Amino acid sequence: MKHQSHIRITGFTLLEMTVVILISLVVATVSLALFNNQLASYRIIKTQNFLISEAPQISNTLNRIITRANFFRMYQTLSDAQAGTGAVITDGRVLALKFQDPASPSDSSFGVIAFDADEKHLNYYHLSSMAELAVATPEWSISRQIEDAVFYVENGVLRTKLGGPNGEEITYSA
Repeated sequence: MKHQSHIRITGFTLLEMTVVILISLVVATVSLALFNNQLASYRIIKTQNFLISEAPQISNTLNRIITRANFFRMYQTLSDAQAGTGAVITDGRVLALKFQDPASPSDSSFGVIAFDADEKHLNYYHLSSMAELAVATPEWSISRQIEDAVFYVENGVLRTKLGGPNGEEITYSA
């Protein structure tokens, strides 16, 4: 008796492999499109975050500080503010404020709002005298997300123009 053995080779046909590759390409394309949509949404949310959350907080903080001051003077640099020279009415980066106690006019304190162009921070200093500004460190940072801050007077109104991280420009009036 003869024994015949049949060797059977199993595998995928060319047509089956083509279908699998095409389906894989469609899934990869859809996944890439969804990922790109997520990135675009993230960029929009990140851009709007400054306008929605940071900018109103800066406005409230500046409004609370500036409206309590009895007197203000603008300077271009912290060293000008410390020396008390070179006051400006436009393009100020430093706003020096004087606060007086209504019950005791001889008691006064000072606040300084200064934009640090190197660090991109809008800082606040609280001082008992302007001479302390030479060695003072910021008491706190009003914002760490702005690109520019300029103080100026227009028609007798103190204005603050802030530049956001994505080219936004916001002007506050006090």
